[in-house]
Amino acid sequence: MRATISLSPRQLLFAVLAVALGGAVGTLVRDLALKLQATQAPITGWSGYAPLAQPPWTGAIPWVLLLINFVGVVLATWALAQPLRHHEPNDLMRLLVITGFFGGFTSYSSLFVAFDTLWHLSPAGCVVVALGALASGVLGAWIGLKLRWRP
Repeated sequence: MRATISLSPRQLLFAVLAVALGGAVGTLVRDLALKLQATQAPITGWSGYAPLAQPPWTGAIPWVLLLINFVGVVLATWALAQPLRHHEPNDLMRLLVITGFFGGFTSYSSLFVAFDTLWHLSPAGCVVVALGALASGVLGAWIGLKLRWRP
């Protein structure tokens, strides 16, 4: 399978529209899923005795975002290994689903923002969560490769 390197202006337009549409839907789904996470009290306010004012650093772990990224890796890997396996990289369905939807659904940039917060609360805790996120991505990819397509 050889990827098409150059696209006609019309193909490029459809490719950009496919990625934009998939990305908008993926980002919307991620945002709705993140709204499910219980809102927590701000971690920087002061009330009463200072050492007791901040919750433990584990309260700042973005559990829902970690789950979203894990599910996104599993499903994107599965899609690339099974139903989209014989599609070339510039195929509109592949651009819509993988680059667009899963690119918008998963958010590793938001995860790094959360790591910044964790780092200020507990550098060691941040490293543990970051390594866990990396390991869960590798595990998710492995699971996605092991899932079989059932038409």
